[in-house]
Amino acid sequence: MALSEHDRRFVAWAAEKAPDALAKVELAVFEPLGLRGLRATKYVKAKEESIVWPASLALEVTTGMRAPANVSKPLWAESAWYTQLAILLLRRSAEGPGGALAPWVDALPREFDTPYGWSDDEVEALHYPALREAVARQREEWAKIHSGMAVGGVDCTQAELEWALHCVRSRAFSGAYEGSTYQQRVGLFGFIVLLTVLYPLLSMGSWSQALGGAVTGLIFIVARDVISPRVLELKRYVLCPLVDMLNHDGTIPSDVEYRVFTNTYAVSADAAVPAGEQVRISYGPRSNDQLLQFHGFVEKGCVHDSYILTRFLEHVDSIAGVSDSALDTLEKEGLLQALRRGIRVGNDGKCDEASVLLAERLSVALGGSKKALELLLGACRLEKQALPTSYEEDKVQLKQFGSSSKRKAAGSDRGFSPAQSSEQGPRMQTILEFRVSKKMLLERAILELEASSAA
Repeated sequence: MALSEHDRRFVAWAAEKAPDALAKVELAVFEPLGLRGLRATKYVKAKEESIVWPASLALEVTTGMRAPANVSKPLWAESAWYTQLAILLLRRSAEGPGGALAPWVDALPREFDTPYGWSDDEVEALHYPALREAVARQREEWAKIHSGMAVGGVDCTQAELEWALHCVRSRAFSGAYEGSTYQQRVGLFGFIVLLTVLYPLLSMGSWSQALGGAVTGLIFIVARDVISPRVLELKRYVLCPLVDMLNHDGTIPSDVEYRVFTNTYAVSADAAVPAGEQVRISYGPRSNDQLLQFHGFVEKGCVHDSYILTRFLEHVDSIAGVSDSALDTLEKEGLLQALRRGIRVGNDGKCDEASVLLAERLSVALGGSKKALELLLGACRLEKQALPTSYEEDKVQLKQFGSSSKRKAAGSDRGFSPAQSSEQGPRMQTILEFRVSKKMLLERAILELEASSAA
């Protein structure tokens, strides 16, 4: 399958504006799935940079960043990073064909097949309350964001805002922020050099004193830009051309690093890539909840997957009865809201430490009538019983849709696929894949808890 016209224009623009970025990769469409991604044109060693892209040709928001022109300060200050990036993307989109980033903006996907746009029945068919509730919150939040846009000086329709937010949530990455821009650093270096030269020429001191002061100034800049972000937890969030076209593999440790002194973003991964193979990165420790909600795919064997039991307290009430006095005790201890959010089972079938501690505190609040292990096991069993279909039934149904090589696989192109509202087969297969992945974790949890009970 050939690249689209928008893709070809983007490649020509990238070759002109950032030729080094395409030194080791090329934009390609991978058969038989028709997924757009990046292919290595030469062997890329493990930990070697595969892409270097100029930060001046990317969209970025940072901790404490000032509001852009014509955007109200209150709107900007109250907005989450993804809303701020969406505002910047909308402004670039509004520039039209003559915009500085127009070829890249035109190459961005226009439609996203994520649960946000699914029917309530389709979301319900996931058989997973945690994601259903997350999607409901997402819809409510995005509607609220749009209602504040016009007042804040951002003119866009609901559909335009949703497009921008989808792009940002599926394609942006984050990292430490140095606390100053590249231009500010260049200005400071220039100022230090100027002072170093003028100090002895104006008879203000010796060359050794001038050089000593210069070294002190340079050390200060480096310390501020390297150490301060880690201490102050300053963050940058970036929507970067070409980098945003990399597909996902959760098993490959990878990094997108901002290089302070060259003002570039560099991509590297722990796995080598032979020439002709697809270059992939990990989007981070994301569960299938997040991958499906924001990217529109389910990763088979997701190493970061988890099962969130949002009905844990409800199940415990069925097992042991949760009295009002127990609820009052938990609320006073500041634990009630956490229990209502649910407990988390990891990919290995084990409850995380925080969930075990919550179950132990709940057991104490109930007078010790049931041990924490009993509550966790009983809740998982009730969760399984409440599901409309079983793990085995879903596996059988999924198999009927054919092999995963004939559909949108894990690592799909961040929403770059036709809208599937009229193609229920592919969407239903995604739903089934998600159900299988979650019910498998629930089965693991039950086996793990049963083994612990028997020990």
